[in-house]
Amino acid sequence: MLHAVIGYTSRRFRYAMVMPNLSTPIATTSQASMYLQQIREVTPPDSPDFRPLMTLYCSDQLEAEDLIQGHNEGIIKAVKYYPAGATTNSQSGGSAMMDYSHIFEAMEASNIPLLVHAESTDENVDIFDREAVFLERELTLVCQHFPQLKVTVEHISTSAGIEFVEAHPQVGGSITPHHLSRNRSDMISPSFHADLFCKPVINSEHDRLTLVETAISGNSSFFLGTDSAPHPTHSKYGKDAKAGIFNAAYGLEVVAEIFASENKLDNLAAFTSVNGSIFYGYEPSQDSVTLHRSPIDLEKATHISTENGNQVVLFGVEEASQWTIKT
Repeated sequence: MLHAVIGYTSRRFRYAMVMPNLSTPIATTSQASMYLQQIREVTPPDSPDFRPLMTLYCSDQLEAEDLIQGHNEGIIKAVKYYPAGATTNSQSGGSAMMDYSHIFEAMEASNIPLLVHAESTDENVDIFDREAVFLERELTLVCQHFPQLKVTVEHISTSAGIEFVEAHPQVGGSITPHHLSRNRSDMISPSFHADLFCKPVINSEHDRLTLVETAISGNSSFFLGTDSAPHPTHSKYGKDAKAGIFNAAYGLEVVAEIFASENKLDNLAAFTSVNGSIFYGYEPSQDSVTLHRSPIDLEKATHISTENGNQVVLFGVEEASQWTIKT
């Protein structure tokens, strides 16, 4: 799977924040180094400037000393917190964020960013309210106790997520192509579309419009985060659909279509290429990709296949048919 999908990211993006929620969580510097080497071995030769940024999984296996050493060596760039049971391979996640206060204290002192999957796993909370509840019950406490800790609310799905970032100067927020372009009716009406199932789930049209308004505004606290997650169709269409959307192939086209429809293409580069780099302390790329709006529908691939024959659906084919990209 890595070999099949890596080029879609490496040819479009200079930086990729690599998530640690593999079937065996990436919780040590040694594991992250091995994963980084695997990524580099299969990165296409036409992507020489691709820079994977490795993260560690915030779990009971994570040790502050190893984290700091890995960060000092330039291998570890951030830590990702998953609520246990919230999403794919999150079984090793936490039941309460403050249980890891010793880790957050070390991260704050060393300026290591914390990335957060902000979603409550309380079964009594409606699935469409879980982002707001998590932010109120969990992340608020962390931000209060560690005011210098750089935090990203990842893949924001609601207005509550936008409001939380705006209320906390040390917090940034990533927004995905699918949360910008789809709402929950697209996912569940007139029938359930497994290809649009992700966590946190795509939310209401009101929330989508708030995300769009924020993304196109140029606000430097918000930036593109694809949350691109490839799952083979047998996992997406089975009894228990895997949460995840593979959008690395056409994510830029989807976002460009949003900005074009709002007449805000002047702010596109800030959202896709500048704000996130600056937030994490990296120099924005001096190279560029150029998007051209096509007057005719271009045929685009709808699936990719792995070496063993698994198929993965590509998100954003409709939008991609309206654009061409030159690197």
